[in-house]
Amino acid sequence: MFKHTDLPPSALFLLFFSAYFLLTPIDCASDVSAVSVNMKQMQAIESYMDLNENPCENYYAYACGNWAHQHSSEHYTEATSLIDHKVNKRLIDYFQNYQLQSDANSGNQTYTDKIWLYYRACKHVKERQLQRYLELVRPSAHLDWQLMHQLRAPNTTWPASHFNWLFTLAKLRRYSFGDTLISHVISPKSANASVYVLDLDKPTKEEENKLPSMETIAVILLRVGVPKLRAIVVAKQLHEFERQLQKLHDIDDEHGLLEITLRDLQADMPQMPWRLYVQLVLGHEVGLDYELQISNWNYFLALGEFLKNTKDSLICNYLMFKFLSFLVRDGASSFSKVDCMWDVRTKMDVAVNFLYKQQFYGGDSAAKYEADIERILTSAKHEFAAKLDANAMQLRPAQLQYLKRKLAAMRFNIGNLPSAVDEHFVNAYYAGVHISHKDYYKNHLQLLQLNARREHAQLTTPPASAAEYFYIGDSDSARSCTPFYLFRRNLIVIPYAILQPPMFHINMHDILKMGLLGFVLTHEIIHGFDPTGLSYDYAGNEQEIGERITRNAQFESSLTCLQQIETESVDERIADIVGLRVAFDALFGANATMNARQPSFSAIPAKRLFFLSFAQFFCGNLLTEFTDHDADNVRLQQTLLNFEPFAEEYQCALGVAMNPERKCKLY
Repeated sequence: MFKHTDLPPSALFLLFFSAYFLLTPIDCASDVSAVSVNMKQMQAIESYMDLNENPCENYYAYACGNWAHQHSSEHYTEATSLIDHKVNKRLIDYFQNYQLQSDANSGNQTYTDKIWLYYRACKHVKERQLQRYLELVRPSAHLDWQLMHQLRAPNTTWPASHFNWLFTLAKLRRYSFGDTLISHVISPKSANASVYVLDLDKPTKEEENKLPSMETIAVILLRVGVPKLRAIVVAKQLHEFERQLQKLHDIDDEHGLLEITLRDLQADMPQMPWRLYVQLVLGHEVGLDYELQISNWNYFLALGEFLKNTKDSLICNYLMFKFLSFLVRDGASSFSKVDCMWDVRTKMDVAVNFLYKQQFYGGDSAAKYEADIERILTSAKHEFAAKLDANAMQLRPAQLQYLKRKLAAMRFNIGNLPSAVDEHFVNAYYAGVHISHKDYYKNHLQLLQLNARREHAQLTTPPASAAEYFYIGDSDSARSCTPFYLFRRNLIVIPYAILQPPMFHINMHDILKMGLLGFVLTHEIIHGFDPTGLSYDYAGNEQEIGERITRNAQFESSLTCLQQIETESVDERIADIVGLRVAFDALFGANATMNARQPSFSAIPAKRLFFLSFAQFFCGNLLTEFTDHDADNVRLQQTLLNFEPFAEEYQCALGVAMNPERKCKLY
């Protein structure tokens, strides 16, 4: 059983720090920085610990129990949002005394001017004016929204004959709105990840894609000017309409993914003018031989029939409200400085990433940072390759070769920018956008249009080389401070934001690095080998061999084991558990090349220090709700209780919470 006396109290730690700092020779600035970085990290780690907790019973409470007390700010709730807050503050400070490089009304605004003008326009919003969006975007050039028509011309009839729901959807899709009635995404072809195709499907059933309560709908309609009684009636109508749509969503489909031309699509669904839809979205003519992908064929047939028998005014009101809801979720919420900077990072990620690179990332040390990250990834890949060679899953030679080739080909991109990025590239990227210093709503819509144009341009532009590729994604990925894995590119994107304390510093000891950034990167590596990732080969193309691996008896047994504590995010649990094992063995394993020696700046044993560093990624106040992860405390507990070296290091008795008799293991 673990004894609390094995760890020094804070007073002894500070005394040790003082003695170490005074007695250790300091020959250069980098040495001072290394001491400072490691000592600050240790001070933070120890300040979060609750030594009254038993690590063998609840390691989260033990390692993170005092985190909330140390971080009572309303701006962040856990370690990664703390990093985000630091980035926001750094950018806010940069623009505090910013001077425009050109006239605000000129056509030659620089990318930094545009960032500042968008940020300024956001900050100056006093109260959200949702009707402004509806003034700027209408169902078609000569048709108003039905509810707005009633307000502006109450004694006239809304011209329903001018409304076409598919054409309106096409127009809204040009503002990146694409998951209502139909899902419209640009995705790589299944057999060739370098070629993009328009993919149509039924909408997702995610919670955020559903209508809010009728009360909320009525309140929002009131804010755009709809009278109270009318707002209540419309709210009820919209809820009933969506309830009927949900029935269509549950229709079975036996066709699977279909590649089809517009000629055949229009012949089979004559009630839907698909060619005009595609042309309206893309902004240019396409021939009837134009190919796209469609899934859930039966849903589309049923949708066409359902909408043909629905009043156009109701469909129009539904699209209007869903578009407004999308804009509210996508835009700034409070219009505070921090919130507006969040919004800038979301809408202008290429510009902000380049600015961050120029002003805050690495400087003359950038090459050293990249080399160190490559060293961490290479060590992790070598360790995972060794585990594949051990073949605990008893895979066939061809299956092992499939996995090893994918691992060897996996790449990374720091900052999500092309390798040859420069100021000229970034200015050209935003050349078609003119940012107003006072019209936030117009700015918001312009940047959504730009993102949609860039996204659709992938359909016609030649495939980008590995070096020049960067991801054009959604709002969450645009402002993410944590790395993410792209299945179809076999690529790990590493945001600049995470390459700073407390997550990383080039002068951190390897034990601290591998516990934090090392784990985060191995977690992303393993996503290439979870049940979803296995479907794609080294080049991101779909392959049946991956599905055969998931049907392996050992693989299926491991998945069953991992669901003893049920999770809807089994891929994330796999990445956590295998990622920890790989990061630990890359540091402490027999073939490790990293520095796992006991550091002089801490009396905490090396392996315990690793586990404490690992826990920092999950520390928070547990108020954050995740849609694609279990809660942080659940993730930390589930990962460690399945890891034998943890129980050995803390001398946890067999059968206690953190050392169950049955442990789950994959690979």
